[in-house]
Amino acid sequence: MRAKRILLLLALALAGCAPKLPAPEVTVKVSAYLPGQGGQVAALPTAWWQIFDNPALDRLEQSGLRANSDIAQAGAALAAARDDARAADGAFLPQLVLGPSGYPDISRQSYPTGPNGYPPYTIYTLAGEISYDPGLFGARHFTFANGAALAAYQAAELDVARQSVTGNIAAAAIALAGDEAQIETTSRIIASEQRLLTLLQGEYADGAIPQLDVLQQQSSILATQASLPALRTQAQQQRDRLAVLTGSLPASFTVPVPRLAELALPANIPVVLPSAYLQNRPDIRAALAQVAAQHAALGVAVAHMYPDLSLSATGGYAAELTSALFNTSSAFWLLAGNLLAPLYEGGTLRAHKQAAQAQLAGALSAYHGAVLNAFAQAADALSAVQNGQDALARASAAAQTADRAYHLAAAQYRLGAVDYTTVLTAQTQAAQAALSQIQARTTLLAAIATLQSAMAN
Repeated sequence: MRAKRILLLLALALAGCAPKLPAPEVTVKVSAYLPGQGGQVAALPTAWWQIFDNPALDRLEQSGLRANSDIAQAGAALAAARDDARAADGAFLPQLVLGPSGYPDISRQSYPTGPNGYPPYTIYTLAGEISYDPGLFGARHFTFANGAALAAYQAAELDVARQSVTGNIAAAAIALAGDEAQIETTSRIIASEQRLLTLLQGEYADGAIPQLDVLQQQSSILATQASLPALRTQAQQQRDRLAVLTGSLPASFTVPVPRLAELALPANIPVVLPSAYLQNRPDIRAALAQVAAQHAALGVAVAHMYPDLSLSATGGYAAELTSALFNTSSAFWLLAGNLLAPLYEGGTLRAHKQAAQAQLAGALSAYHGAVLNAFAQAADALSAVQNGQDALARASAAAQTADRAYHLAAAQYRLGAVDYTTVLTAQTQAAQAALSQIQARTTLLAAIATLQSAMAN
């Protein structure tokens, strides 16, 4: 009884020597709000792309979340990290084995006779052992914390993959819609310019205008036609990109894509972003989990510099005859405790501790870098949205003015006040203004998608 009390007091005393590590400094010291005008933004739903109110885009996003290879890879990494965490924690739970080699077995140990020895005999044994490492100096605690932090990191990385895929799908779909709208408008411009060329050629044949006017119109048509191949290439590239993002081969991608006019502009676009909200971004959560993992790894390295206590109990049966193997008199048991303290390790333990400290410092730097990048991305997106709104407003006003000019020219032509050349010229200018409006709308939609993706939790 006295020996047990001594062992208990010794264990408690050793537990009091467990290392205590200060928590790393990860507070984000930034202003409460990013620069901007307007009201505070509310939390965004995970399916942020639904603000565009487009079923085709929603189907693309859902396909990407189901079939994208990056998301599947991140999900597998998360499952592996969780299993590794359970395995690491299980190593500190009581371990039970049966048999001399750790599996059920009955061993036969023969001892040869010597000059004055015993005659040959065989001992049959069946034994089990249970061992336990209480982790008095924090090894168990920090090992579990490290595994949990790594699992949290992989969970955040899975969210990073989802955020990236949904953002890229929205960007590709918007770009494709913009390219196709520009192709349609450019084709209308070419048709209008071609009709004007036909009129000019007739007037030139009648001697009413010089050949220079005809050549200039032909040059304008060729220049407009030259823009179509690049637009078609861009559209095909975005379509192929959507195929890959949604887990399909480009050749077999037949999913309907949204049209630009069908993508709704949100009524309330945020222009102010709370800094505390950005801290929930998955990339920041991933960086913070890495800090926690490296902090726990440092704890493990420090714990290894302290003594290690292990407890074990062995019991079983041993007999010369198998018929007597399970008799009460054949039973045996053994209790043991093992306390090992590192005295000299050639500097290995100290080097491991210093390496862990350096890795923790690197993780902290990466975390602060992730925070700065997040705020920079959000600030850029906010600025792009504000400038995009202004550009679209001006482009829309220009398009409306050009459209009114075209209708006025058409009305005057019907009254005989102007010739048809004036009408076609006004029509071409209206189409050019509409093309600029399409480009401005595409740019604004892309900026909104970038901002929403950056804010999504």
